[in-house]
Amino acid sequence: MKNVLLVDDDRDVLEALESRLMIAGYNVIACASYIHAKDHLVPGFEGCVVTDIRMPGKTGLDLIARANAVDPELPVIVLTGFAETETVVRAMREGAVTVLEKPCPMEMLIETIAEALARRGAVLKLRKSRVKRAVAGRPPKDRALSPQLAEYEAELVRRALKRNDGNKAKTAQELGISRSQLYAKIKILGL
Repeated sequence: MKNVLLVDDDRDVLEALESRLMIAGYNVIACASYIHAKDHLVPGFEGCVVTDIRMPGKTGLDLIARANAVDPELPVIVLTGFAETETVVRAMREGAVTVLEKPCPMEMLIETIAEALARRGAVLKLRKSRVKRAVAGRPPKDRALSPQLAEYEAELVRRALKRNDGNKAKTAQELGISRSQLYAKIKILGL
């Protein structure tokens, strides 16, 4: 897993970083704006995000929020030329794993990306093993049609729990199931 979603509105910076990261062996998805990047943010994205903060229209902070809404464990690295304390704090509060200031030594960026990808790989591996255990342990009538559907179901429950701050009664109501069904799903899915 070596995917990097790279977002920067400065074309020269974007192309230079894309080239350097490709030389380092990464599969780079280069985007010049939030609009182009947002569709690559999907649950289970096998990679990390590297984004600038200041961009026309929606900013890097908007992208961090979108990534966090799609998958709270998707690592986002901020690479910015404007690393004021307020910006750094806000980016970290929104869910960035780290903030690096431009110009950043390439070795530091590559090391940070490698750490983020290692963490992401561990998260995705854990999710897959939970889904496999959940599917294997379900009675036949409750078993998902496929591991992919079980993973999707787990993600739906995980997101609903997060939206409701862990309140199981509200989560069950939102999902249209009873609380006992929700408790059983949580147990089966290992959440």
